[in-house]
Amino acid sequence: MRSTWKSPTSRSALDSARTFPGSSARSIRATSAQPTIFLRRLRPCVATQPRVGTRPRFSTRLRLPSTLLGLLLSLASAAELDPLVDPVHRIAPGEPAWQELAAEFAQKTDATARFSEQRFFPFRPKPVELRGESRMSQKHGLSLHYTEPEERTVILDAHGVLVRDARGENAAPADPRAGAATAALGRVLRFDLVALAADFELYGRREGRAWMLAFAPRAAELQQGVGLIVVAGEGAAVHRIEFRRGPKQYIAILLGPARPTVFAVEEVRRYFR
Repeated sequence: MRSTWKSPTSRSALDSARTFPGSSARSIRATSAQPTIFLRRLRPCVATQPRVGTRPRFSTRLRLPSTLLGLLLSLASAAELDPLVDPVHRIAPGEPAWQELAAEFAQKTDATARFSEQRFFPFRPKPVELRGESRMSQKHGLSLHYTEPEERTVILDAHGVLVRDARGENAAPADPRAGAATAALGRVLRFDLVALAADFELYGRREGRAWMLAFAPRAAELQQGVGLIVVAGEGAAVHRIEFRRGPKQYIAILLGPARPTVFAVEEVRRYFR
């Protein structure tokens, strides 16, 4: 049995259509006093096999990947460009203003910070939100200890990605895109613009101590595995990281104030490898 999809005609739906037009669009014919607009059908309903004597059920449930990088690799739509991605804002790592900022990051010590991660999907009215604590070590890499909605630890270091949860440890599958995503995230947090410039086009602007950067991948592998990265902060502190795959499909990581930390042996064993 084929499902029938009716386009919403509320004002909010029309506003959304004007804001996010798409190539795979379903047209809505308005009254003669209104122009014709287009509303993207974000996700088709998938029919499940009906039981005898019942109507077919439709499900949009999705099994979400358990790690940030797994989620990045599962998003399939093209990256949405930011207004910052413009030749006017193109920068080079060697520019004095950015060299000064990179020098501040180079002096940072190991630190701990609370974070929240919001995952936006076009088929969900509200983002999926996760919370936890991050640990950044110059020697051991990055550790994301998720505490909500379930506890697990994601470790990103020179060896790749490792996930620890109640079931044990699991290394991420060998995937060049995952390796590229891991390397990119680590370089962003270290503010290594020279290394990032090899794989990304760099765009940025500064207003006093506040700054914003956008990293547009050069290679198709990074475009598919990472997408557009937008980072904002102040001084040597990163406040927000976004991985953008579309206006309604992206990941936003909000970082709280960093606390300089000397990791004890037991803490290294628990949160790193």
